[in-house]
Amino acid sequence: MKLKSYIVILVSMSVMACTTTYAWDKVGYINLQRLVNESNMGKAAKADIERLRQEKQKAIDTLLKEIQELKALIEKNGDLMGEKNKAAKLEELQKKYKKYKRMVADAKEELANEDSKLVSTILERADSVLKQVAKQEKFTIIIKDPDAIGYLDPKVDITDQVIRAFNKVAK
Repeated sequence: MKLKSYIVILVSMSVMACTTTYAWDKVGYINLQRLVNESNMGKAAKADIERLRQEKQKAIDTLLKEIQELKALIEKNGDLMGEKNKAAKLEELQKKYKKYKRMVADAKEELANEDSKLVSTILERADSVLKQVAKQEKFTIIIKDPDAIGYLDPKVDITDQVIRAFNKVAK
């Protein structure tokens, strides 16, 4: 009899230990892409990147126009040019085209690097605001990547709250 009661107690304790759940007071998540795109600092950074992109595009367009004009000149007057002159113009065209390709690649790389730097800066500065909001609102867990979770109720999205707090701090 003692053995049976000992086994029942042991099994009961095992079941209770297995069914113990960890309940969090509050769980929230933040959409970092929205934070970057919708915060004042993010909007200003995106405007800076757009200005830089337009500057680069203007220089690229100018070079492309030169290439098109040179190509049109060669096509129109190629038969009238001497062989040396035509060869020199074709070589000039090739050099300009290589420069154009290099300029486009460099511009893309520079814009991507600048965007990455600005996003990193924003996220770094927003991290302290996120921690402050989490402490004030007594969140136990804040998920930064909601895509890593199968489903999150939109009610736990604190992105708007963090953006408002970040905009106040980042003025």
